[in-house]
Amino acid sequence: MKNFFTPFELILWGLSAVLITLSFIAFGGNGFLSFIASLIGVTSLIFNAKGNPVGQALMIVFSLLYGVISYSFSYYGEMITYLGMTMPMAAFALISWLKNPI
Repeated sequence: MKNFFTPFELILWGLSAVLITLSFIAFGGNGFLSFIASLIGVTSLIFNAKGNPVGQALMIVFSLLYGVISYSFSYYGEMITYLGMTMPMAAFALISWLKNPI
């Protein structure tokens, strides 16, 4: 995994994670579940950009967490979108990527 990401990609991911963390701290550090979901989300994007199935697995976890967060704030449309569309599509993509490796 050491050579999987370019230095630019590692810096991009690192800066994203740092900005998420700083935002979490700056706005009071409430909503730890949202913080964890954001870190998982940005990590899944970097893996998806490289065509790694780990990204789709992380997107499934992110969708579940975001569904819980959306439900807790009564954002039912967001919950339905992530649990009814994004999560199943990530699962289908994961299965497809695992069945058809490069």
